[in-house]
Amino acid sequence: MENSYFIPNPEPPRSISRNLISPFDLEIDRLIEAPRARSQFNLDGSGLSVAVLDTGLRVTHKCFEGRVISTMNFTNDDNGNIDIVTDYNGHGTNVTGIIAADSKDERRGIAPRSNVIPLKVLPAPSFDPILNALQWVYDNTERLNITVANLSLGAPGINYMNDTQAGKDYPELLELLNGLVTKRVAVVIAAGNDYFRFQQEGMTVPAIFRQVISVGAVYDASFGPRAYRNGASAISTHADQITPFSQRLAKETSPDCYTDVFSPGAAATSAGAAHDDDTSIQDGTSQAAPTVAGVILLLQQYYIRVKGTRPSVSLLQDMLRTTSSWIFDGDDEDDNVKHTNHKYPRINAFQSLVALHKAIQLGTI
Repeated sequence: MENSYFIPNPEPPRSISRNLISPFDLEIDRLIEAPRARSQFNLDGSGLSVAVLDTGLRVTHKCFEGRVISTMNFTNDDNGNIDIVTDYNGHGTNVTGIIAADSKDERRGIAPRSNVIPLKVLPAPSFDPILNALQWVYDNTERLNITVANLSLGAPGINYMNDTQAGKDYPELLELLNGLVTKRVAVVIAAGNDYFRFQQEGMTVPAIFRQVISVGAVYDASFGPRAYRNGASAISTHADQITPFSQRLAKETSPDCYTDVFSPGAAATSAGAAHDDDTSIQDGTSQAAPTVAGVILLLQQYYIRVKGTRPSVSLLQDMLRTTSSWIFDGDDEDDNVKHTNHKYPRINAFQSLVALHKAIQLGTI
């Protein structure tokens, strides 16, 4: 089963001039209170590394200057040269920027001083490039201080409602994820963009596995109607409205493996791959996942500063969920999909750090 799926390149983001950016395109950082978290706890991701398994990276982009500490190509692009991770699509650069772009403008990432490691795995003719990249992360965790791996990808046309069958279908993937949990590497994965297709709860793979931190997408502000190539559309939009494309799975439906958190993923302004100062914009759970990866880097930085060791993945999951703002699917959504009438958690970076600080002070963790 692990070799039976072709994962194509994702839809590329759109390059834009920064003078065309509206204030609504800048709301992701503010909605989850990341600036407040960075400021009050003096955090920026410094010293930690995030591995981004995606379409590559424009490694010369000014937003990543001096912080691309390693690269590896697992695809057949550029004749399979392992040293070339050129991002011909732009998706990987957009995703990496959401996590770690260091800029004083709208492209600033959630953890803007973290080191980045682009692992090029897309397009993937099978799961092999992804499995090989995860093994590489496992093997190099200590050497490069990798604390987070972000996978804004998933097998298309998949909608699991629990991870029991997924574990049977993808045993090697499950084994690798378990190994990364033991090394306290948080693996953050997009929940998937096929909700319009299925019109029922569930997530794609690898997001369905309980070992990972799965992420669904909400809008960050009101900016009118939105239509997508997969058929999903929102007649109107507003902050904390679940995007019509986002796959989702509530804890009430699946108590053991569910969508861990939601985060803003539309519209996400970030670095672009067209040139070394490019800006791009895109909607997707692919954009929601890296916001969570960035928040986790901040949580890890604080925990390591105080405790001298990495927090467990389960602790991070608990901190993210228990401090979230709760959103309800079906109260005020204005779109063309069926609603679950379940509640889901949307992350708040500042509240997660406050809770982590209090728990450490009280000695409960």
